[in-house]
Amino acid sequence: MKLNTKFKGYFLVFISVLFFSFMTLIVKLITKNNNIPGVEVTFFRFLIGFIIIYSIKSIKKKKIVPVNKKALWARAILNTLAVILFFVTIQLSTVTKANIYNLTYPIFVAIFAPFFLDEKLTLKKAFIVLLALIGTYLVVGFNFKEVGLGDITGILGGVVAGFAIISLRKARLTDESFTILYYLMKIGLVITFFSFVWFFKIPSVYELLLLVSVGAVSFLGQFFITEGYKYISALGGSILSSSRIFVAAILSIIFLGELLKLNVIIGGTLIFLSVVLINLGTD
Repeated sequence: MKLNTKFKGYFLVFISVLFFSFMTLIVKLITKNNNIPGVEVTFFRFLIGFIIIYSIKSIKKKKIVPVNKKALWARAILNTLAVILFFVTIQLSTVTKANIYNLTYPIFVAIFAPFFLDEKLTLKKAFIVLLALIGTYLVVGFNFKEVGLGDITGILGGVVAGFAIISLRKARLTDESFTILYYLMKIGLVITFFSFVWFFKIPSVYELLLLVSVGAVSFLGQFFITEGYKYISALGGSILSSSRIFVAAILSIIFLGELLKLNVIIGGTLIFLSVVLINLGTD
């Protein structure tokens, strides 16, 4: 029975990985050739998310009682910026590289957590961070003259996402998950609205359907990962979630015809290994 429960948990988390990976493919389809800017896609992502979370709040008559407003605001603002940078990176770079950069956030958590949380950067963690930085260097490429804006937004997005996780840990000490998610969607919607209004392009019916799909698929990914974590440990879930590096790469080759360079494969593998080691715990 216990094995069946664990299998269910891993299965649900893997389904979430598929949804999140397909979400990045949809974002690439929308932003390809600069048809719709990444910032505008981010707005629709938060719009659909807010509609869903507000509907749940209204139907279940849930009350929002914030405790640590500072942490809630920090989490919402930082996560919103991280998502904007992630979507812009998908627009400017490849799906594979965007996902690799996005999944470097645990490394930046390890770097900055000692300054904000009661966590130490041990010698073993420092080695793992170095491994991840080498992987990032490989993904960017050996020739820094070829570094594009997408590489910069991707790395910056990983850093911001790391800070977003640190603020999330602080918020979870006092506030429930629904409150954190409600603040995230509400504040994220406002920020992205004032961001995308300067770059707004009227979408076609097809593009509008894709924009709505981003929000829906993203919500489904969040739903399945939340359900999956009920049956398995955070450790197992985190490691499996990191497999998005490879799943997204495979899907981008199949559906978008993206080509993978050897340096990106090796670099992505090193980052994946470093994320796994960080999650395993090295104290």
